Amino acid sequence: MSNNEVPGQQRLAARISALVIGALTIFAPWYISGPLATLNRGIFWTYIITGVLMVTVAVVALIWRRAFWPAWGFFLLTVWIILAPDALSSAAKDVSLMHFILGAAGIVVSIFWIRRMFGRIPRDRPVVKGRTFRDCSSSERTLYGLVICVLGLGYCMALGYLYLTHAGLNGKPGISVQDIAITYYGNRSGTRLELMLRGQMRDKISPDEMDRVVAWLKSGSTEDEYDETIYPIIMKDCASCHSPKSGKNLKDYTTYEGIIPVATVDHGMSIETLVKLSHIHLFGIGLVTFVLGFVFCFSMLPAWFKNVVIVAPFFAMVIDIATWYLTKWDPVFAYTVVVSGLILGSAWGIQIFVSLYQIIFLPAAEKKA
Repeated sequence: MSNNEVPGQQRLAARISALVIGALTIFAPWYISGPLATLNRGIFWTYIITGVLMVTVAVVALIWRRAFWPAWGFFLLTVWIILAPDALSSAAKDVSLMHFILGAAGIVVSIFWIRRMFGRIPRDRPVVKGRTFRDCSSSERTLYGLVICVLGLGYCMALGYLYLTHAGLNGKPGISVQDIAITYYGNRSGTRLELMLRGQMRDKISPDEMDRVVAWLKSGSTEDEYDETIYPIIMKDCASCHSPKSGKNLKDYTTYEGIIPVATVDHGMSIETLVKLSHIHLFGIGLVTFVLGFVFCFSMLPAWFKNVVIVAPFFAMVIDIATWYLTKWDPVFAYTVVVSGLILGSAWGIQIFVSLYQIIFLPAAEKKA
């Protein structure tokens, strides 16, 4: 073998196994449900889209054998199978079992594949050793420490805002997966106004007044009844916040035209709002993830562990935002929104606490004479 050849290049077992698993994933809906496979849209498209992506990654790896990224791409897809919302929410045992079998087989193949990928690196390739916190000056350590403290505080504030805006949407205290589903999919059995009155605003109005507002909503939300019955309640209990005179950036409920958007069936966030939030989150969270990952690169940890912790929040961020749209289509994907958020928060937590610990306690490197 010449010096230019890559060791293990001809070993195709992992790639072929990945191709087979991808093909099985595509055909899984028909195996589970037969001719009725397309009736459950969530399960059907989860399998089809994931399977097609897995097959594509395997084919690319078979053609472009020196590529490193297909192994990681296939691994992320198998993790997606394990975390797919149908496995968490479906009562059908065959669905959960199929998720587990395909996901477990895919992870085994991924581990084998990634190990082979590292084994292909030529032994004589020069290794560039990166700097660590031991090599950073005191000024650099101070800067990095303050930056991640501020970003960590900002994340805590974001969690608080998330709780305040989502908790109680299902009429129960606390935040749950159902609250997340209602945010994006809506409560299509009722109106957003009723949902707010029974949830986060239930202490702002008396039970008798709430019953009168709900009766108005159920009867068709007519303008005449609004002027006669609902307007006095709004002025008494809601106008301090929901009026132009309040100075707050909240919807105006003191007019029929202002209240009617929330007095109709709730379909959750509009596509326009989702697109606006998506680009804000991608820019904002992307920059935060870059800064935290950059600082975390200086930590003294195994390279494979640092790579996983750096990649995880980027992957979770994209999956999180993508499943906003999927949740608006089918509320079952709210489970994936929660899981991706947990992955993002866990990775950021590891980066912040490990970096802070080593910035404070890791001694500086001794200067050579």
